[in-house]
Amino acid sequence: MLKDMPWLTAPRARLYVSGIAIVLVLTLARSLLLFYRDGGYGANNFLLGSDFLTFWAASLQVLAGHPAEVYVPESHLLAEAPYLREGYEAFFYPPTMLLLCVPLALAPYFASLFVFIGMTAASFAAVIWRILRTPWCLVAILAYAPVYLNAVAGQNAFLTASILGCGLNIMDRRPKLAGAILGLMVIKPHLALAVPIALIVTGRWRTLIWAGLSSISLVVLSALLFGLDTWLNFLDVSHSARQALENGDVEFSLLQSAYATARLLGAGVNTAFIIHGLVALGMTCVLVWMLRQKISAATERSIIVLTCLLITPFCLFYDMLIMALPLAWMLREWLKVGFPAWSKMVLGVTFLAPMVFYLPVLYQLSVVKPLPFGSPVIILFCWLLVRESMQTRQAAHGEREVATV
Repeated sequence: MLKDMPWLTAPRARLYVSGIAIVLVLTLARSLLLFYRDGGYGANNFLLGSDFLTFWAASLQVLAGHPAEVYVPESHLLAEAPYLREGYEAFFYPPTMLLLCVPLALAPYFASLFVFIGMTAASFAAVIWRILRTPWCLVAILAYAPVYLNAVAGQNAFLTASILGCGLNIMDRRPKLAGAILGLMVIKPHLALAVPIALIVTGRWRTLIWAGLSSISLVVLSALLFGLDTWLNFLDVSHSARQALENGDVEFSLLQSAYATARLLGAGVNTAFIIHGLVALGMTCVLVWMLRQKISAATERSIIVLTCLLITPFCLFYDMLIMALPLAWMLREWLKVGFPAWSKMVLGVTFLAPMVFYLPVLYQLSVVKPLPFGSPVIILFCWLLVRESMQTRQAAHGEREVATV
């Protein structure tokens, strides 16, 4: 029943997705009305788009002529003070991210938030449209829970997904432009660690060179605009990101990495890092092996993105929006060639897991802490791609033997 799921036809899938989209849009509307009623704040003084506040405050400091103070927590906290009622939204991004943040504080916080989310969401929708090329993809986007997780958190996953999706989509047709686009991931480099490995393994040297030039250009530009002191302060404060990871300052239930899963299961810091390191190493080996096989472009792009998400220990719930890319690539592929065994089940689990484990908590419909779904879902998706690659290889080998006979 789950292996092939013949009952899940295209019309039924569209019906289910449409129903989910309607429910999620209405739920978001209700949530926004509650935020509006309370001046932009929810339960426990949660600020709408609270993560965006760290970008907006950084912009405020840059526009005031103090970019280096973005990495001084006390100064950054003062910039956040007009909107932050409690806690502190740290800025752990490299100064290249400040290039994006500069104009944000030209508008008041909430206006800037809606413009930022709207523009980056539009770029994300355009990338998914380019992959699937059907109006139904817009309905699927509205039914995909990480869209709402990212929007309500005020994060930048729409942007990072757009960069990865656009760059990987065109790397065969326009390798130089693809490299220049992929180089933009220097704003959040820990989510693109598998990209240079993949480019080296596949011998895409022009894409790799242009990605390097793009990244270096942004680093140099940020140093010229904001000063070397900004970079030095960033390097000084970078150790705080690891401390936050080790101390649980970012709740382990919000992280999606193997490290966080191990910590939630009771492992110590060192043990969890060893487990994560082994998972990351194993995934990297799978990536290299897969890229050396004869696989489709959709499978190739998907395995690169899945590796990017699995090998970083600092992958948060909103970053799982990037999983929309392998979902879209493989859905388009299988709509053409037919769905292999277990593929519908894996696509369904990947699509629904964020909604089941996170959305009720976000909308205050559950008192139970969310459970990390990232690592298991990524590994499940990888298993399916590896399984199909091996079966295709065995089938091709069998055909060659028959032809020889």
